[in-house]
Amino acid sequence: MKIRVEEIEQTDEIEVIIKGSKDNEDVKEIYRSLLYFESVILGKTNDKTISLPLSQIYYFDSVDNKTFAYDKNTVYDVNLKLYQLEEKLVNTPFIRVNKSMIVNTRKLKTFKSTINGRMEATLINGEKVKISRSYVPLLKEKLGGKR
Repeated sequence: MKIRVEEIEQTDEIEVIIKGSKDNEDVKEIYRSLLYFESVILGKTNDKTISLPLSQIYYFDSVDNKTFAYDKNTVYDVNLKLYQLEEKLVNTPFIRVNKSMIVNTRKLKTFKSTINGRMEATLINGEKVKISRSYVPLLKEKLGGKR
């Protein structure tokens, strides 16, 4: 695979061209991964519905049958269940880390092991997230490690 970046002066738009067979699994995977940067989800805050770019969301959390999206500074009410988000977020950097939370792995800063095989992750905004023992292998795999 060849990767090339061609710099174009004075432009804010990025264009990505994938050259290869549409039936090639690598091509399909690269395409799906790039969709993450274009994908949005609707969230509500202060009685306003806002289109949230997935790349800006740190995590989704479910509390009392309500789902919330968190970005750097704001909490948004999301009208989807966690399992629906999980299905929508396949082939993105998001992964479930416990029964009530889905985290954007691109917002993770550090990890440390805790008792009973669990982990604690620190996000780039300083928040701490508990990772259940059953989700640790999936997280390691998502981050490129071994299961």
